[in-house]
Amino acid sequence: MASKKLLDIIAKCQQPEIKADFDFFKANVYKHTLLWEGGDKLHNVEGDTGGWTKYGVAFNKNKDLFDTLEDFKDTSYDEASALAFMNYFLEIHAPSVPKEAQLMYFDIAYNCGPGAAIKMMQRSLGLNDDGGIGPITKSKMNAVTKQGLYEQRKAYYNRLVEKNASQSKFLKGWMNRADDILKK
Repeated sequence: MASKKLLDIIAKCQQPEIKADFDFFKANVYKHTLLWEGGDKLHNVEGDTGGWTKYGVAFNKNKDLFDTLEDFKDTSYDEASALAFMNYFLEIHAPSVPKEAQLMYFDIAYNCGPGAAIKMMQRSLGLNDDGGIGPITKSKMNAVTKQGLYEQRKAYYNRLVEKNASQSKFLKGWMNRADDILKK
């Protein structure tokens, strides 16, 4: 049984003003990211700070939404997609970028965090990468391209490895993921 907080998130996704975006997200975005997140398989990768993960939802980063680890293990696709939509897709204002760039933008946020995704988006547009979506950023988001996000993503991964060599074990997988998402 989902917690009250998670049930509230699910209910918000059904509100008329965002339901069409949620339906688009489930049909055209989330399913591609899940191929790289392990789908419905429960896993815990050594070195991953998210800890236990299912549908790309990291237990350590979402403990407030679950009563126990056992409750988390019972997460359904619908629950996970609602959480990903509200806490990532809408958080980064993905509906404001062209549809063909939304998958790349969301996937960056789901993999690297919303703040990093916003900064990469801003850099791809030549804007100040402050991580906030104010009026200037919002007015330029319709010019975001999948290719521009891809280039920023690759540079981000390389900077991560330069700063922390222990992350090099993830680099090939990160790059493969970026390449695959670019092709979608």
